[in-house]
Amino acid sequence: MMRIRQGILLSAVAVGLLLIAVVCWHSVEEIHYLKSFFPARFTVEEAGYASIVELVKIAIITVPVLVVIATCLCLLHYFRKEP
Repeated sequence: MMRIRQGILLSAVAVGLLLIAVVCWHSVEEIHYLKSFFPARFTVEEAGYASIVELVKIAIITVPVLVVIATCLCLLHYFRKEP
């Protein structure tokens, strides 16, 4: 039973990290898309604003995922100390 619990928690951590990586990759791709869509009118300042918007989107999506990952790691530590 202990191995099943650890496997589930480690799987949740792996899925969370994968989700964060996918969200970051999507944000980078979206900025590249915007640059190709507005080549003449997309200034450096607008690119900076787009990056800030993407950073906020990443933060909003990943903070709950990081909380789940931290909880899973704490539970793994707790279950490891169990006799």
